[in-house]
Amino acid sequence: MSAVFTSDLKHRILLSDLSVAFFILLLFSIFKSHADLVLLISWPFIFVYFLLMRRIKALSHLLLATLMAVIWVQFAKEYYGYKYDYLKIFGMNTLPLMAWTLTLLGLGEVCNYLKFKREILNFLIFVPSFWFLLILFETVAYHVLEIRNTMTGSYIGLPFCNCLHAPTWMKMVYFAMGPVYYGLSLFTDHILDSTHPK
Repeated sequence: MSAVFTSDLKHRILLSDLSVAFFILLLFSIFKSHADLVLLISWPFIFVYFLLMRRIKALSHLLLATLMAVIWVQFAKEYYGYKYDYLKIFGMNTLPLMAWTLTLLGLGEVCNYLKFKREILNFLIFVPSFWFLLILFETVAYHVLEIRNTMTGSYIGLPFCNCLHAPTWMKMVYFAMGPVYYGLSLFTDHILDSTHPK
């Protein structure tokens, strides 16, 4: 059962979550040649972090984001390759695997602090936020950190930002991943609420 948080505690937890996210992004930027290891180590840290705080819904979101990332990267593993020798697990490049997992989770958890009575409003806030941050992260990774997918580098990127160099079908999946994840996370929350009422 999820812990019930007061309004003040929620703000402190949000600040804590943002601090963790900032620290991971900082390490990711500094150690870009080992960015896969930074994200891999972050996964168990976040798992224990949620577990100690008894945030069962957040744990379920972490597992859901991981499952979605595994399915996607396993399907598209031939389209991922980088100039750095990132670790592969069962043929899956761990950089996109962990990046998708933690990006979906992180943005989803931040948006969960904006609770409206109508869940459709939460969803409508999440979707454009996800799309904006997807483009922002891809732009920074490509132009600033120079982390580029060499397997799809010949494809035309998005206008203006010149990022997200990938086939059209991959771009469509990238933009669909956020809405699908958030919709499934809301469904998972309903199941947890019905099986473990407060």
